[in-house]
Amino acid sequence: MDAARVLLVESVRANGKSFAPALQKHYAVSLAFSGKQGLAMAQQVFPDVIILDAVSMRTSGDRVCRAFRASFPNIPIIHIRPKTNEPEPSDAANVYLYYPFTWRKLLNKVKRFVDIKGKEGEILQVGALRLDVPRRLLIVGDQEKRLTPKLFGLARVFFMHPNTVIARKTLIQQVWDTDYMGDTRTLDVHIRWLREAVEENPSRPRIITTVRGQGYRLVSAPG
Repeated sequence: MDAARVLLVESVRANGKSFAPALQKHYAVSLAFSGKQGLAMAQQVFPDVIILDAVSMRTSGDRVCRAFRASFPNIPIIHIRPKTNEPEPSDAANVYLYYPFTWRKLLNKVKRFVDIKGKEGEILQVGALRLDVPRRLLIVGDQEKRLTPKLFGLARVFFMHPNTVIARKTLIQQVWDTDYMGDTRTLDVHIRWLREAVEENPSRPRIITTVRGQGYRLVSAPG
């Protein structure tokens, strides 16, 4: 089983205070050193959990945290926030942590989110569509459609991040495990096959939509 993906956003000067070494013993960790870099990196790796160490960055991190929530509404966010007189924002992080705390406490918070995701991951549902992960089946109404490994991988990325624009480069990286963008026809063909499985009219898609110049999006409630 692949290790869960964690995005850690911290100061480049965190050095010995970084939580990265402890996290890397258990998870696949991507490191970003600014909010802007973290947002760009999240679009590429689609982490299972985002950790924002705002204390190391000497900021409240509230604005960055809201930006992550707006772009990735379904990804859990752990916000390591400095103690202030301002109340915790209610519309951003899932968990707030305040110093002092141990690296083990942080690991326990990450593990909780990863475990919840694992339990919910057997059957993924978006709108009227369901994806049976163990059997690699796409369920549309009362019809079960078995998917090839690549089609399943493509569908799983969409189901894990509904209503989110996913870049073509990200889909190629996650499904085909390559950064090569020289020939994207394979992706186009697989998108068409997936649309044929879920769309009433694949030529005028309403569920797997194209966002011109950006990528594709699985819509939970087609308009």
